[in-house]
Amino acid sequence: MNWLHSFEAAARLGNMTLAASEVGLTQAAMSQQIKALEMRLGRQLFIREPRGVSLTAAGSRLYSDIAPGLEQIGRALNRYSTPGVKRLRILCNISLAMRWLIHRLPEFQQTHPDILLEMQTAMWRPDKFGYDADVELFLGTASAPARAELLAPSPIIAVAAPEYASACSSSRAKISLIKVSGLDGTFNEWAAAQKAQKRSVVEAVEIDGFHMALELAQAGLGVTLCPSFLARDAVREGRLIALPHRDDQFQRSYWLQLKDGASPSALAFKEWATAAANDS
Repeated sequence: MNWLHSFEAAARLGNMTLAASEVGLTQAAMSQQIKALEMRLGRQLFIREPRGVSLTAAGSRLYSDIAPGLEQIGRALNRYSTPGVKRLRILCNISLAMRWLIHRLPEFQQTHPDILLEMQTAMWRPDKFGYDADVELFLGTASAPARAELLAPSPIIAVAAPEYASACSSSRAKISLIKVSGLDGTFNEWAAAQKAQKRSVVEAVEIDGFHMALELAQAGLGVTLCPSFLARDAVREGRLIALPHRDDQFQRSYWLQLKDGASPSALAFKEWATAAANDS
C-alpha cells in the first residue's frame, strides 16, 4: 500500500519532489519505493524527464486501475478519523442536483450547521460506483420502489423556449428534437404522436442528461422531453413553455431512499428535502 500511495502521488503530480513532500518521504525514499514497485511488477512505470516524470503506458493503466480505489479508501478512513463530525453522504441524480438540489443546499446547511455534507452525482441510478450513500435521490417510475419515499411526482413533459413553442403549435410544424440518451422509447413515442398530427420531427442533437437538454431548449435549439419537476422553475418564470400533452403519458417520479439504520442526519435531510420539494 505504501508503494501504491507513493506511485499515485507521483503520477498525479508529475513530480517526485512534490510527491515525496505530500506523502511525507524524502525524495530518495520516494524513488526507492517507486523502483521497488517497478521491480515487483516487472514494468517501467515512469519516464524520468528534466522537469519531472511522466507515465509510461503501463504506468497509465496502473494509475487508472488503482486511483479510484485509493480515493475510496481515503474517504472511508476520513469518516473515522474526524471525531464528533456528523457526515452526511448524498448520492443524487446529476440533473436533479444541477437544477434543484445544489441551489437549495445552503438553506439546509444554515438549518443544520453541524452536518458536514458530502455529495456525489450519477447519471442513472445504477451508477453508484460503490458509493455508500446515506441518502439517495433518483428518478424512477411512478410506482414506489422498495423502501423509497416520494420526493416529487414528475411526469415526462415536452418543453421549448417561448418563441419555439409558439411555432410548434401550428399545423405541419417542423420540430427539432433535443434527445436524451437512454430514453429512445419515450422520445420515439412522443415523435410518433407529433407525426400523427402532420408535424415533422427531426433529431437535432442527442445529449446525455436532462440538465443540458433543458439548457439547449431554453437557448431555442428545439423541443426536449424531461421530468416536469426539473423544468418547473423555468416554466414558472417563463423561460420555457410546456407543450400540451396527455396527463397519463410518461409517468415518472423522483424518489428519496435512506440506507438501512438511517442516522439522525439522514432523517433530518429527508424531512428538509421533502418539504423543500413541496415548496419549490
